Amino acid sequence: MKRLSIITFAAILLCSCSSQLTEQDYKDALTDYVENNYQQKIAQDGITLRLIQNVTVNDSLEYLNHTLSQEYSDILAGKKQAWEEKQADCEKDEKANLLRHEDYMKKYNDAKRKYGNDIKYKNKIEGYLKAAEKLPSNHEEYLEFDRRRSYSFTRDAENLKADYEQFLQQGANDWVAQHPLYAAYDGRDKNEVLALAYYAEYQTTDGETLCGNYLFNNKPLSVEELPEETANITNYKQAINTPAESSEEQ
Repeated sequence: MKRLSIITFAAILLCSCSSQLTEQDYKDALTDYVENNYQQKIAQDGITLRLIQNVTVNDSLEYLNHTLSQEYSDILAGKKQAWEEKQADCEKDEKANLLRHEDYMKKYNDAKRKYGNDIKYKNKIEGYLKAAEKLPSNHEEYLEFDRRRSYSFTRDAENLKADYEQFLQQGANDWVAQHPLYAAYDGRDKNEVLALAYYAEYQTTDGETLCGNYLFNNKPLSVEELPEETANITNYKQAINTPAESSEEQ
């Protein structure tokens, strides 16, 4: 079954319904939809329709608010995860460079103790010290060291954190209100009917009885399936109000 995307949904519902279409028009549209999408023939007079609801502008706005709020939460979580993962990379890089500094200093001290002032090992001993001095020995030095590089873990983490905090500060309500799909309904009568949702039961020419929920838009007449297992404009409130079942036996 096909999932009705937000963009497809909005495109369908932005056209208001016409009162000129008959039930037979809906049946003919459903027949074409089933035959084109599932390559099944519907038996003549084999369709029964039951109206689920008239979908109004207000219904559409409520559903968009619900769906876009979820999208905002998903985007926010993604931004937070990106920042936290980069911060973790930054901490790993800092630890690695502090350990490298510590390792070079150990080699330097071991070489000094072993070779003392032996001129033959002067360059080797000084090489360990110079290598250690190029690396940070504490957090503050690491920050300076990292910021001098062409790619900085610190800068990247800070930018991702700022992006997350800015999006968090905007908030879901403001983000949804400014969304193009939501703004497209500005000025529309909230009671205006945009589409009709029907439960349809039909028989194929093979004798199989099938059923499902469908959304009909009338300008032009088109059909979209509303899978029951996917939240859509006819069932999302029920899903919200249904408590999650426990995965453990009581």
